[in-house]
Parts: sequence; structure tokens; C-alpha cells
Amino acid sequence: MKCAKEQYVKSAVPLPLAKHAFDDPATQQLWSKSFRVTLTNLLIRAAIWLACLGTAIVGPDRDGAQLVTGVASFLSMITAFLLLGPARKLQWLLAVSRVLKSGPWRTCTAVRVPDAKVPVGIPVQVQVGSEEDAEGAEDAGDGAVSKGQRLLAARTWRRRVPWSDELGRQAWVVHDDPSLPGVLARPGGFDFVTLHRVR
Repeated sequence: MKCAKEQYVKSAVPLPLAKHAFDDPATQQLWSKSFRVTLTNLLIRAAIWLACLGTAIVGPDRDGAQLVTGVASFLSMITAFLLLGPARKLQWLLAVSRVLKSGPWRTCTAVRVPDAKVPVGIPVQVQVGSEEDAEGAEDAGDGAVSKGQRLLAARTWRRRVPWSDELGRQAWVVHDDPSLPGVLARPGGFDFVTLHRVR
């Protein structure tokens, strides 16, 4: 068990020394790639929606025009709903970038709290500290609630939040500005999750 821990620490990604998390080239590259893919997805869906809407409004002036206009109207309603997903993700990514520009990455462990309830997301507690603290938190076990730590809600743009057990061993966090949500990620800046206070 000890060898496995030592091997994990040796293979861990080093914490960037940049003043702000967004200044780290790897973090910026991962965020930019996700932003570009989401924006492209949104633009393609918007173009399809506009094409359907234009066909429904203008419609060809000949026999069978009612069928074409009806199908285009139906498709324009469906594609309008398909715009919501990438639009929400884009808004969420912009919020993530604001947090990443507010402070540096710090090492932490994030423990999922299965007994607690939050309105949206996954209930977690975050312990900021060194790699030795991270090992201690791992030994304490998953789901251990510390009275000195605040309960937070981990969220993404989706309803279901993907959770990695790696966050319980070591993670990176930015949570310097109390007016902003925090950002939690796997070492290297992978799989961003926003952290929100539970009132």
C-alpha cells in the first residue's frame, strides 16, 4: 500500500507555479480546447436552427409547400431546444475562466459526503494542503466528514456530475475569491468542476 502511494506521488503532475491558474499553459490549453469545441457545436446547431426557421417562415411557393413548411416548423422547435446544452456549457466555461484568473492552483483532496444533501450537484468537502495532508485524508477514508470544513456543492453544466475517485487522493483547487465559486480539477487541470457554498 505504501509503495503504491509513493509511486502515485512520484507520478503526480507537478503543481504549476503561475500566479493565476489560467496562466498555466496546460490549463489554458485544456480550457481553450473545450471552449472551441463547445462554441463550434453551438454555432453549427444555431445555423441548422436558422435554416429550419427560415424555411418555415419563407417556405417555397408551390404545391407541397405546406408539408415542407410544417416539417421545417417542427424541426425549428426541436433544434431550438438543442441550443440549450452547448449554450449552458459555454456560460459555465466562462464562469470557470473567471475563477481560474482569480488565483493559483493549490493541492487538495476532495472527499465526497454521501450522507449530506445539496440542492444541485454532489456534496463534497475540500481539504487544501500538501501531499502529506492528501495522504492523511486518503487514509481517513471516503465519506469522512470533518467538522472544521465547509460543505460545498460540486457542479458542472450537466445535471449529473461526473466524479473521479482520483480527487480523493489528490486534486487541484482555486478558491481564493469568496464572491466567486471555486474550481476543482484533477492534477493537470483535467475535468473542471465548480464548487459552490451550501447555504
